[in-house]
Amino acid sequence: MAEGSIDRDAWAKVVTGLIAQETGTPAKPQGNKSRFAELVGVTYKTVLRWTQGASDVSEDSVRQVARALHISPLLLLVQVGYYTDEDLGAAASVATPAGIDKDDPALRVILEANVPPRVQQRMIQRLQELRAREAEREVDEVRWWIDQSRGA
Repeated sequence: MAEGSIDRDAWAKVVTGLIAQETGTPAKPQGNKSRFAELVGVTYKTVLRWTQGASDVSEDSVRQVARALHISPLLLLVQVGYYTDEDLGAAASVATPAGIDKDDPALRVILEANVPPRVQQRMIQRLQELRAREAEREVDEVRWWIDQSRGA
């Protein structure tokens, strides 16, 4: 494999795993290639070629899949041999979402949940929205206290 190219076999394994993870059901744990194609914005034939290792894959294609599934493009590119961990250095580590402490118990539960990354991302966004609404309510409550103390 040339430096800076996608390993077809590694990509086939990654895509096969993502198909199962993103579209698998108890009745069909291997997943659904057509549904996966819709999720990532490519044709069924493209997914079929990817899983068979039958065509070259571009960095842009890997990034497109990563963005569609809310997976780190850099980490996915490492998995398929485009980059090495050394190429990325600190960028290969998973970042804590902005505004949430890495030791936050709710975040820990989300990150440990056996759900697809895109679902985890949505849960984290909802947690951030919930926390923002709670902060607004606290401020409103404090303002009410202040108003009450002035009237007393």
